[in-house]
Amino acid sequence: MITFEIIILISSLVFGISIYWLESKSNGLYKTINKITHSEELQMKDTSRKGFFVGQPFIPRLIYVNVIFIVVCLFLFFLFPIATPTVPYYVTALIGTMVGIYIASFIINIKDKSEEIIDKVVDTGKDIIDDIKTKGQEAASSFSKEEEKETTTKEPETPKKSGRERLKDKGYLK
Repeated sequence: MITFEIIILISSLVFGISIYWLESKSNGLYKTINKITHSEELQMKDTSRKGFFVGQPFIPRLIYVNVIFIVVCLFLFFLFPIATPTVPYYVTALIGTMVGIYIASFIINIKDKSEEIIDKVVDTGKDIIDDIKTKGQEAASSFSKEEEKETTTKEPETPKKSGRERLKDKGYLK
């Protein structure tokens, strides 16, 4: 009995992770039902990621999971009337699915945040490299301008007179 409950728990964990992951990729069913049941002003935006499990608080998620399992239990009851699902199996599947949904939510949120952080770091790194390149080019151009000034100032200068010649020009020496 306990091994069967462990199997149900593990499979419901995987089921919860998979339904959350599938709905986080595309929430078309929820958008369609939202368009059918709500007026145009109250319909969700096309950019919204909200679904049956994604972006919902605890109680609506619990309600949607219960509806899924009630439908599955009714289907199993009519398919196999002798082997009816019992309450412990139902509760185990319900808890496992909810835990799986929250595990998937945690993993996907961490993945999205880490991608944002990595993108931010890459953009910052590119900005720093661009700044270094522009400052390096400015420094190189200012250095070459100083060299040009030195070369231009040396060429047009007249040769300097020695101290003796200057004193002779002033008349102090003969």
